[in-house]
Amino acid sequence: MRKVNRFFFVLATGVLLWSGCSSSSTSSSGSSSSGDDELVVWTFTDELGTIVEDYYLADNTDLDYDIKVVSIPTDQFETKLDPVLGTDNAPDVVALESAFVKKYVESGMLANLEEYGLLEDAENTYDYVKDVGTAADGELKALSWQAAPGAFFYRTSLAEQYLGIKSAEEMQAAISDYDKFYETAKTLKEKSNGSMYMIASVQDLAKPFYGQREHGWVEDGKLVVDDSLTNLLEMSKKFVSEGLTLDAEGQGEAWFAGMSGNEILGYSLPTWGLHYWLKTNAESSETGESTAGDWTMVQGPTAYFWGGTWIGTTDNSNKKEEAADLISYITTNEDFLEKWATDTGDFVGNENVVNEYKADYSEEFLGGQNSYGAFADMAQNINGAILTEYDQTIETLFTDNALTPYSKGEVDIDTALKNFKEAVANAYPDVEVE
Repeated sequence: MRKVNRFFFVLATGVLLWSGCSSSSTSSSGSSSSGDDELVVWTFTDELGTIVEDYYLADNTDLDYDIKVVSIPTDQFETKLDPVLGTDNAPDVVALESAFVKKYVESGMLANLEEYGLLEDAENTYDYVKDVGTAADGELKALSWQAAPGAFFYRTSLAEQYLGIKSAEEMQAAISDYDKFYETAKTLKEKSNGSMYMIASVQDLAKPFYGQREHGWVEDGKLVVDDSLTNLLEMSKKFVSEGLTLDAEGQGEAWFAGMSGNEILGYSLPTWGLHYWLKTNAESSETGESTAGDWTMVQGPTAYFWGGTWIGTTDNSNKKEEAADLISYITTNEDFLEKWATDTGDFVGNENVVNEYKADYSEEFLGGQNSYGAFADMAQNINGAILTEYDQTIETLFTDNALTPYSKGEVDIDTALKNFKEAVANAYPDVEVE
């Protein structure tokens, strides 16, 4: 075998948008089809290119093929991937964001990773991570190197000043279910004379509510409106009408600005949200003051997850064994995962590594809290089985047609749900809508 001396990182035209992983600007374009001596990887996150170049190739110096990583903007990824799946122009390996991973897991276009020993390799991977990557027929189609449990991050000093809460345990007790969350929000408004909001957006309610559903959006070909969704609508309307939320657009300017100000108590964020959203927006561009060190995290009312990147290999690839080796390394190799956790702080999906890494972990941004240990506990309660191939579109339709208009008092709940169901029926004629 010859030693690989070429690594290709091709940047497709456009701007790579954030989608749960780090991102970069793009500047050039290139061919994506693979040759006999080339393994082609398509990704929407530059993390994967870093992993391949700095870790996988560093540990595998005698490969007899080159690896080309093609980075495509998130908002273009599906439209570029869909037409080439099943053709000779398809990549060998694909990265899949949680919003659309099930679409491809259920597509019949990905190889069964069990045939290459990955189910055995993934013995210590969190169950929910494997559930998300498993098709309805029971075949494992994709795995992730990370897990993304969600938490409620709150300002420590403001919680003590207005609520008398001095510890994470006291905060968790105050918001352990949504009735308590609501009562605490009202107390915060009262004690602050209306100067503070519990949350910045109804999105900070929506993500956890989606996570506590017992049913996915579609089951047995039928649209399911889980009871937690109607509860979400009612809770969101309370928060908006009673001024308990700033009611900003999620990931909008005002939503991010609240992370450096003193009018928002907390945010619902996943593991990566801490590093890429909260930390990067903690310093005020106007005053230069920072809220770093004044945050603590707790589970909040319910377990949930948000984001993450899965990887699989296309079924018509002529390098499935090589692709499976790469996927196994990235998602199950404990030596690599330990290095990755140490180098990046990313919460990895392997329980063994997490349990080792969390022992002495301290997050300065969270006042020295062991966030890794807290996330480890949260990851045990995630229900990945509720994800479906319809999630990305249907969640957007629910937000646009039901959650937003109902929370703002523009329609009644029956109209909101009727409009949502009609939108789903139009988008997915094959889904039965009652």
